[in-house]
Amino acid sequence: MVALRPLQVTLDDVCFCHWPVSETAVQATVPDWLTVETADDDAWVSAVAATVDRVETFGIEVAGPSELLTVRTYVRGPTGQRGVCVLGLFGDDRRTATAVSELFRITVGDAVPRTIPTADRRRVLDAGERRLFECRYTVSGGPAAIPPDSLASFLVDRQRYFTTGRFGTHLVGSVGHDPWRLDRVDATVTGSVLSLVDISACEAEPLVHHSPGLRVSIAPPVPP
Repeated sequence: MVALRPLQVTLDDVCFCHWPVSETAVQATVPDWLTVETADDDAWVSAVAATVDRVETFGIEVAGPSELLTVRTYVRGPTGQRGVCVLGLFGDDRRTATAVSELFRITVGDAVPRTIPTADRRRVLDAGERRLFECRYTVSGGPAAIPPDSLASFLVDRQRYFTTGRFGTHLVGSVGHDPWRLDRVDATVTGSVLSLVDISACEAEPLVHHSPGLRVSIAPPVPP
């Protein structure tokens, strides 16, 4: 088997949509060696949609521009480390999606994320001719402060991911990047990604964040 190498992924126009959901429902979807982390008395599931400008490994481009959407939740590992568990992954370019899926040890889904060029920004996820999810948003102001103990920090600023390898091996990978810049945004969301990861839809409106983007380094997962 070829050893996985670190990926440097340059992201642009990143849209975060976060749903508060039942802790019990989320715990049933993550590996049993992980503990769901809550904030404001809820577990959270997020769709992170972005334009990928470039994917590199050791300075060599391995995939070009594409659209990527990941679905994730927030967990702690056995030693209390905070991180995310990726529940779903969707892309419009097979090379990009496969490169990322090999790190997260997750199968790429059939639905396709797209950005629709209109006066406002539109991130969508389609399954054939059926629209599963759409977020329309406009950036309405400059950067918003992200205090370390805020809900925004809880949902956005994560530096580890957990996954399970062959034979049930517990694995943790690191995610390195500069601090996220979050702009004030006005957004309207229709549909949901929750059913795609076997979580019942909730009635609460999602919380939306937006970032102009940054460069992320994703290291291969290893035993903790």
